[in-house]
Amino acid sequence: MMRLTTHIERLLLTNDCVIVPGFGGFVSRTIPEAKEEEAHRFRPVRKEIVFNGTLRHTDGLLPESYMRMYGVDYQEARLMMDEDIESLRATLEREKRITLGRIGAFSVGEEGQVIFSPGDSVVLNADSYGLATFHFPALHPLSEEETPDTGVQITGKRARKDVFYIPISRKWARVIAASAAVVALFLLTSTPIRDVNPSAYTASFIPTEMIHSRFEAPLPPTVETPAPPTATPNGTDAAKPAKKEETAETASSAPAPKRENKPTARRVASQPKMYHIVIASFPSEEQANEYVAGVDPSVREQAGIVARDGKYRVYARKFDNRTDAENYMATLRNVAKYKDAWLFISR
Repeated sequence: MMRLTTHIERLLLTNDCVIVPGFGGFVSRTIPEAKEEEAHRFRPVRKEIVFNGTLRHTDGLLPESYMRMYGVDYQEARLMMDEDIESLRATLEREKRITLGRIGAFSVGEEGQVIFSPGDSVVLNADSYGLATFHFPALHPLSEEETPDTGVQITGKRARKDVFYIPISRKWARVIAASAAVVALFLLTSTPIRDVNPSAYTASFIPTEMIHSRFEAPLPPTVETPAPPTATPNGTDAAKPAKKEETAETASSAPAPKRENKPTARRVASQPKMYHIVIASFPSEEQANEYVAGVDPSVREQAGIVARDGKYRVYARKFDNRTDAENYMATLRNVAKYKDAWLFISR
C-alpha cells in the first residue's frame, strides 16, 4: 500500500488528476486567494486534494509510473498495481480507517460509505511557497488628550515619562515645507546647454574607417606628369576629354541601392481534431510496436500508434467525429481485454 501511495504523491505534483482503477480518482483543485474581512484574515492561493469515487477507469498514469520506476513491461506493471489496490481495499474494510501519507485519510462511515479527509497539501503549493495565512487585527481607536503644560496633543490615556516631547509650531512647519519645495524646484530646473555635436560623444563597436572602406572603393593614387602642350585647330587643350572620362568613372563607381525583399505572411490551415480510442500506453516506441503485434487481428487492421509528450499510445481506431468515437469505445469496452479503453483527442 505504501508503494501505491508513493506513486500517487509523485503523479499529483505534475498532474491535476490521478485515477486509481476500480477505486476512485484524486483531483488537485486550486483555491484562489481570499480575504475574510470580518476575521481580518488573508489566505494565499493554495491547492486542495479532493476524492471522486466515480472516476474508476484507468488513465494510464499509474501503470506508466510503475513501468518507469521498476523497469517492467505494461502487463507486469498492471499486475503490481492491481495487487496494491486490492491490499488498499482489504485494509480499509478490516481497519475501517487508513492513511495515505500526505494525500489524506479514508474512513468508513456508519452507513458504509467511504469518507475522505484531505491531508497536508504543502508539497503541492510550490507556486505559493512561503506564503502563509496572515492575520491582521484591526486597530482600536485611541482617545486624544491635551497636556496642560506644553499644549501638545498626546495619543493615549497618559503621556509616557521616558519620552521627551518637543513642541513645534504649525506656522514654522509650513515655512520649512515651502522652503524645501523651492530648493527642490531650483535643483530640478535644467540650465540651457549649448548645441554640441552628438557624434563626438558617441562610441561604436566598429571603427568608422571600416564602414567607409566597405561602401567606398579606394581610388588609386594619381601621379600628375606634365604633358607637352599640343595645339589644336580650335586652339583648345587636349586635357578636356580626360576630365569627362574621370567623371564617368566616378559616376560608375557609386554603389547601386539595394532592394530588400519583404517577407510575405503565410496562412496556416488549422488541422482538424482526431479522436483516438487508446487501449495501451508505453514510454518507448519499441514496447508499443511489440504490443501492437499481439493485438487481435480484428483490431490490428486499423490500430496504430500516436506519439505525444514522450508517450506512445496504442489506439484501436481513430475518428474525426466524437460521437462515432464514443460509440465505438462503448462497443470495444464490452471485450474484457479492452475494458479500460479511453478517448484521446489530438490535432
